[in-house]
Amino acid sequence: MNVAEGIRKRLSAETVLLITAVIGSTLYISLAFNDNLWVDEAFTASLIRGNINNVIHDTVSDTLPPFYNIAGKLLTLIFGFSPVVLKLFSCLPMVLLLFFGGRKLYSIFGFRPAFLYELFLFSMPHFLHYGVEIRMYSWGVFACGMAAIDFTDILKNRASLKGFMLFSVFAGYIHHFALVSCGMMWFLLLVTAICSNDRDRLGEFFKNLGLFILLYLPGLLLSSYQIKNAGSWFSMAPLTPGSFFSDLRFPFVTNVTVLSALLLFYLCFTAFVLIFKTGGKSHPYGLLLLSVPYLTLLFGYGVSFISGKSLFTARYLVPSLAVLWLGAAILSDLAIAAFNDNRYISGVLAALIAATLVICYFQAFREEYDPGVTYMKAFFDENLGGDDACIMSEDKPELQICFRYYYPGLKKTNWKNAGETKGTLWLFVNGENGKALENADKYGYNPKYTGDFAFDRYSFSLYKLEKP
Repeated sequence: MNVAEGIRKRLSAETVLLITAVIGSTLYISLAFNDNLWVDEAFTASLIRGNINNVIHDTVSDTLPPFYNIAGKLLTLIFGFSPVVLKLFSCLPMVLLLFFGGRKLYSIFGFRPAFLYELFLFSMPHFLHYGVEIRMYSWGVFACGMAAIDFTDILKNRASLKGFMLFSVFAGYIHHFALVSCGMMWFLLLVTAICSNDRDRLGEFFKNLGLFILLYLPGLLLSSYQIKNAGSWFSMAPLTPGSFFSDLRFPFVTNVTVLSALLLFYLCFTAFVLIFKTGGKSHPYGLLLLSVPYLTLLFGYGVSFISGKSLFTARYLVPSLAVLWLGAAILSDLAIAAFNDNRYISGVLAALIAATLVICYFQAFREEYDPGVTYMKAFFDENLGGDDACIMSEDKPELQICFRYYYPGLKKTNWKNAGETKGTLWLFVNGENGKALENADKYGYNPKYTGDFAFDRYSFSLYKLEKP
């Protein structure tokens, strides 16, 4: 980017990268000071809030690897339990990737790809959203991002596979599909070594693969146990041709269709430049990296097809986005260089980054600081009694999980046992569930409307149930 090069002439490359990393880290941290949680976050936070023995037991009973829950619990033992502590814990890997990933990439490819990658890490779709979520995805981004940087170092400079191997092991203890994305890079390394007939590289590949299997074996055994126990109930939303094409677009979704299309078009343009403008003289690092999310997607659909049940959802691609946008940074550098540092390409890219950053940041800010949760908590803090109980719409398990986090002392009951409630009986009704009000009348209660409440992506009407 000409603008970037101009800045670099006045400041050292290391200083520019440091400032960029600080700006990105500040944006992530600015989104962490709230307790507006959606159902998966509430589930994880409730699990971590338990004592250490319960955390270990519930983690083993869950379907996900142990790192986030165990590390999150240890962190809350030091700093106390709060959603802010956990959100900052989720920010940490994004900060680490900005500082250490950018610096390492600079040593491999130089200033411009490192600068672009840092910008992409806090501007492109989904990073700011998942980077503060109380889940393991941000740590998956870190593991896959660092593994991808080592992947390029191996291909470009014949670097050791040791760092790549260790980040792959770490990915396995974070999330199954972070491991899958790293596995796709292992596969690409094998293919490139075979195609180049590099016996020394093949020998090192299999030696490090053996070390990987040895270090990941405890995680593999745990995952096998978890999958076996969860096999009878775990399944995601059904996968269809429509969902497949939607997942193909997932890396570019900004909720502004034109901008999403422009991001996709720009990336296709840079790939075109690599293939045709450079005359095949440049090594296709960028294209290999761009393929990883889509190989991960095909793996998820393939496993789901073979098993006969849906085992994949679009957010499982989040860790691989660190790989995709690394490829985009490398391709962008090649495109700019291929046109003799063309200012028009630089200008278009700067505009795309700025527009995406503004849209994604303010969207994430609105989601994190939605005032609905403040109003809801203010009402329940004032009106909820120790002996109160609630009845929730049966088709809204999300509310039950979230309220288990916000108000763990609020007892859940049903119509049959509602009469045993000593305190106030509350009825939660979503907008489409009129059956709940019919049941209130059937069981002899007079529902007194209290108000409508909303937090994160959920809304409900609240009634106080009184006997006539």
